[in-house]
Amino acid sequence: MKNMLATLMGCALMFSQAAIAEVDTTTEAEKRYLIKVAQELKHLDELAAKAATNADPDARVTLDYVALRNDLQEMRRALEAHLQKPSRSPRKINELAFAGNTAQ
Repeated sequence: MKNMLATLMGCALMFSQAAIAEVDTTTEAEKRYLIKVAQELKHLDELAAKAATNADPDARVTLDYVALRNDLQEMRRALEAHLQKPSRSPRKINELAFAGNTAQ
């Protein structure tokens, strides 16, 4: 009885993995949300540009607006690339920069 139960569970696991493997596309609802995220990233980039123009250049501590904007743009490009051609294989992405990153 235990062997039969283990076999049934194994078969169920194999079928569920096969079903997941076949679902290789982005759903329409997911696409809509990802498009919205990309739009919001564009808006955040625009806000960061405005903030940079209003920043005090003589401040003791400043934000690296160039790195911030580059990171926002990189995330947006990755989303747009995924929306144009979803891929299950891993992609090479650039490391996101931040103020404390000394591995330059």
